[in-house]
Amino acid sequence: MSSFLENITVRLRQSAALTAAAATAVLTFPAVATAETADTIYVDNTAVNCAENGSGTAAQPFCSISAAANAVLPGQTVRIAPGTTYRETVTFTRSGTPDKPITFLGLTPGTGTFVRSVVNTKGTFVLSNVHDVVLRGFQLYGWAGATPPVVSVADSSRVTLDRIRYGLTGPTAVRISGSSDHVTVSRNLFPRTGGVSVGAGVHDSLITGNDFNQTLSAAITATDAPGLAVTGNTIAYSCMESVKVDGVSPGALVENNVITAQRGNQSPSSACATTAANRGETEISLSAASTVGSKVDYNTVHPWADASAYTWGSASYPNAAAFNAATGQAGHDADLDLHPGDAYYGDDHLTAAATAAIDSADPTAPGVDTDVLGIKPGDDPNVPNTVAGGIRDRGAYELTGQRSAVVTATSDLSSLQGPAPYTVKVTANVVNDFGTAQVGYRFDFGDGSGLVDSTEPTVTHVFTKPGTYYPSVTATDAQGAQVASSGSQGIVVKEPGDLTADLAIQVNNDFLQIVATPTVSSPYMITKQDVDFGDGAHVSYPAGTIASHQYSVPGTYPVTLTAVDEGGRTVVIKKNVEVANPNYLAALQPGQRVQLLGQSTDGELLNSGANYTSKVWAPFLPVRSGGVSFAAKDVSSVATATTADQYLRAFVLVNGKIYNADRNLGPASGGVAQGQWLPWKEVSGMGSLSGISQISAASIGNSTHLVAVANGRVYESSADRTSGTWSAWGDVTGVTGIPVGVKSIAAGTTGNALHIAILGSDGHLRVADGDYNRGRWSYGDVTAAYGSPAGMTQVAAASTPGSRFHVVVLANGRIHETTGDYAQGYWTGWGDISAVSGFGGQYMYGPVDQIAAASTGNTIRVFGRTEYGSVLGVSGDYTAGQWSGTSVVTEMIGGQVLLLAAAGL
Repeated sequence: MSSFLENITVRLRQSAALTAAAATAVLTFPAVATAETADTIYVDNTAVNCAENGSGTAAQPFCSISAAANAVLPGQTVRIAPGTTYRETVTFTRSGTPDKPITFLGLTPGTGTFVRSVVNTKGTFVLSNVHDVVLRGFQLYGWAGATPPVVSVADSSRVTLDRIRYGLTGPTAVRISGSSDHVTVSRNLFPRTGGVSVGAGVHDSLITGNDFNQTLSAAITATDAPGLAVTGNTIAYSCMESVKVDGVSPGALVENNVITAQRGNQSPSSACATTAANRGETEISLSAASTVGSKVDYNTVHPWADASAYTWGSASYPNAAAFNAATGQAGHDADLDLHPGDAYYGDDHLTAAATAAIDSADPTAPGVDTDVLGIKPGDDPNVPNTVAGGIRDRGAYELTGQRSAVVTATSDLSSLQGPAPYTVKVTANVVNDFGTAQVGYRFDFGDGSGLVDSTEPTVTHVFTKPGTYYPSVTATDAQGAQVASSGSQGIVVKEPGDLTADLAIQVNNDFLQIVATPTVSSPYMITKQDVDFGDGAHVSYPAGTIASHQYSVPGTYPVTLTAVDEGGRTVVIKKNVEVANPNYLAALQPGQRVQLLGQSTDGELLNSGANYTSKVWAPFLPVRSGGVSFAAKDVSSVATATTADQYLRAFVLVNGKIYNADRNLGPASGGVAQGQWLPWKEVSGMGSLSGISQISAASIGNSTHLVAVANGRVYESSADRTSGTWSAWGDVTGVTGIPVGVKSIAAGTTGNALHIAILGSDGHLRVADGDYNRGRWSYGDVTAAYGSPAGMTQVAAASTPGSRFHVVVLANGRIHETTGDYAQGYWTGWGDISAVSGFGGQYMYGPVDQIAAASTGNTIRVFGRTEYGSVLGVSGDYTAGQWSGTSVVTEMIGGQVLLLAAAGL
């Protein structure tokens, strides 16, 4: 018996040595020879001059593989072009020698030359009584319902089946039979096919580095076949056993395999039933006569939950620990559910979480020196090596550090656009988690110029044809692992040409608005497209963007387009544009006039005016008066007043500071045109006042009174318009005793008296009166004396002749008014303006959330801003004793506003 075991051991060692020699010879796909030699025979069924009885040269290849198989000599390589499918059953009858094997090489690494057997034949490749033959790089298919194996090896020696993908097989994809010996099946894919069958009389077979996924039968079966080595395979979801060594098959070696029978609650395959009767009750099974001299170790085995992982003779074991305790086998095995995918789609790879399978394979086991994808073993720095000298992973796939690749491109320009010929540097940026060096980069520039291989990550390429191109790269590290780039910068190559431009202008005189449409063309990227509107405003837009602009004043303006490209070229286009609106000046002429100041929804300050006598509204126009700069979008409160010398005084509150600009509403005077705005300036000289939250204003003659709410208290200051000298802030709250906690204020004047309507946080409306003739302040509680509408949130105010002060309030979305007749000494009852005018009832514009009031003669004008930005208006004629219907002011003047103030003249 000892002599028999020694012979088995010798055969195993010989098998390993032969396999290593074969692997050294077949690891990579040979490069196409630069000149034809007698060592190469060519097959190409797409060549128009192919011939079955030809020379088999590149100039006149054979049309079929069979023709080459009948002509090949020892030491020759048969190169089979991909072409169309080769529909034939190839019978190999010629042999090589150990030092001069015959090699049949498909020419599409990774996918293989496609060969489909003739229906009802012995299969696709049939090898009988041959030796020293290598078949590599094919996709081999049977036919639907086929029962013969796709590859049959009978009575043959030193045959290698390498990197072959199988499909449409019967229960067996590869059958090794008769007296065959030293047959190697390496780095093949068996997705949803039959497995490998090793028959009686065969010895020293090596099944290594293959991916078996959802095979129709046991993945690997050997019967009466001594010296079998099953190493480094990934076997997932097989029907029946994963590895079954039966009969008398001593000296078997089962190592470094990754085996998974079940994943969670999912059935492994629809190709076979999953009942205990036909699914296989164990994953690695050796018959009693096959255990002699056999070894099982360094595998990961995840069995069915209710089945066994191992069968050793007549005993079965649920896991490696039990198996090892009973037999001493599987000392390095592990139960690991690796969740493999589907080899049909190529996703049976290891993951970083599968640490038990990483860097833990037995390095002395026979096999080829790369995985199924041609990747060499690599050391994962994140996983300790558990085997001396071992960095190889278990299973058919090596885990690599190749994670991602990104292509970046640069040129002498800042962009990636220019005229042909256009030179670009393309760089591959690769992430490798193991720190493994990159040894090669294959660039595809996307312009049909062909692939470029480089050992450097940066290459230079010249694009000669116009188009948009997206370079890509496939990077290869020292292990042989590859990663392809995802996404890419677009490189735009244009026909050479000049920088040209044109400018089309559309005018909307209703709102003094223009739309400038530049048309700029250049093979280079446009770096500047600047439109100067001729009124001090200009914008820089991205190329192709339409520029819209609204003027503050009618007139003729030079509009200038300046375009610059990355080529350093500049083009300038100038056009004059006239904007005119008769209402602009008509609204300023003598009559019953009102001025509105608002803030647009995009933060710009707007001004509009009406002449009720002439029945005209000027459009809402931007207030661009220069002077002190502030961010209009930060304006939190606005106020207006008019003076006896026909100036509109506008005030804005910005971050606690108050700014003022004046507009001449009267005839031109002192070098100030009618309608002209004077520059903005900061209101100062009144002393420090922090916490200002709201402002209001009213004038007595040319003296303007500015009222502010600060920290719930009311303050007042005044200045003559022409002098601009403001008095110190006066504490109205302190002088009058009005309770602290003010929500809203509105100022107005009658004669030489200033009136301030004050809405308190207690819901009371109070009015403070500053009598400048008597030099004193007083106040009255209107709510306490006369009642007031519930839910008041804001007040507005205006004055009419006869010393009447009108207070308008917003309460629950409705507008109410009461009048204080200071000549007669009483307050009227509350009037519901919404009820008599419909004000605020236009629900298509949204509810009113802000109000303003002004007076012209004996009429008050009430305006409401809705939550959608529209402005509504209504007039109360106290001479006629009636209110008008509601008008939508913004339909006449354009724009939408956030804040609103009004002043009459």
